[in-house]
This record gives sequence, C-alpha cells and structure tokens, in this order.
Amino acid sequence: MQAIAAARQARCAQVVALAADLGALEGSGASGQPTGISNTAGIGSVTGTSLASAGIIEFQTDVATSNVMPQRGGYVTTPAVAGLLMARPELPTTGTERLWKGNIWDGTLFDFPAMTSNQLTAATMVFGDWQELVIGEWGVLEVEVNPYANFQAGIIGVRAIYSLDVGVRRPFAFSRATSIT
Repeated sequence: MQAIAAARQARCAQVVALAADLGALEGSGASGQPTGISNTAGIGSVTGTSLASAGIIEFQTDVATSNVMPQRGGYVTTPAVAGLLMARPELPTTGTERLWKGNIWDGTLFDFPAMTSNQLTAATMVFGDWQELVIGEWGVLEVEVNPYANFQAGIIGVRAIYSLDVGVRRPFAFSRATSIT
C-alpha cells in the first residue's frame, strides 16, 4: 500500500512540475494561471518563417539591442522544431554543420544552450536571459493521500497542491518566434 501511495505521489509531483513549466512559459495570466514569458507584454519578436542561421542570430541581436547581456542565456523550443533545426545546415553553402548541435532534448545554438519542452505552443521558440524569469513559491509541493475518499469502492484519493507565481523582471531580455517552418 505504501509503495502504491509513493508511486502516486511521484506521479503527482511530475504532473505539477509540468504545470509549473507550462505556467512559466505559456501561462495566460487568467483563471489562476501566472503570466508566462510568451504572454508578457514587451518581449521581443523574431520571424519564424524558414528559420535558419540569420533567424537564430536575430534572437540574440534582438535581446542585445535592448542592452541585455545574458548571464544565463539560452533557447527553448519544441521537439519538432529542434528536429527541424537538427536537419537544417548552419551555413547553406557548406551544408556540413547543423544548426542544432546535440540531441533532441539538449543541444546548442550558436554557443548558447538549447532545450526542448512540450509545454510550448507548437512551432515556437524562446530565447532569453533566464535569470530574468522569477518564480515565486509559497510553501512546498503538498501531496496528500486520503485512503478513505471512497472507502466502499476501494478508491484512494490523492491531491497535489503547489502555489507559485511567475514574473519576468525585464521583458526585453526575451525574444520569441512563432509559426516556425
């Protein structure tokens, strides 16, 4: 019984962690959601159409133009976009090096770390100085098990409670592209 409860608690923690990522990246700011990076007013914008070397560099110049020198800079995108960039040549004339270097989960783009997340909208990429994203937590993840939730049916109730908010200190420290092809 304790092993089952522990497994359920771990699964609840995983679901809550994914929800926290979703809130930090794409939160709408409505219905109890934090306002994530993608919905923060003032972030930069890069064209995602036919994203190639110039577009990847534009993320960096977009942020640099705002006088931001990233201390914890990096890219996050979807696995599909990472796969696209893994196949796309860095310089079309040579075709030997690929834009995305590394594996589908963790790589680099022009010397900055890059990672994937299924918590972003499809065909989207964000670049920024991640130390400018503040996540405030109230308390800790609480996972509670109620073995008597529906005693007659043998159902055990499990709930997870996690309180957090997200803030972007300097919106111009981030830049985002959508509709990446």
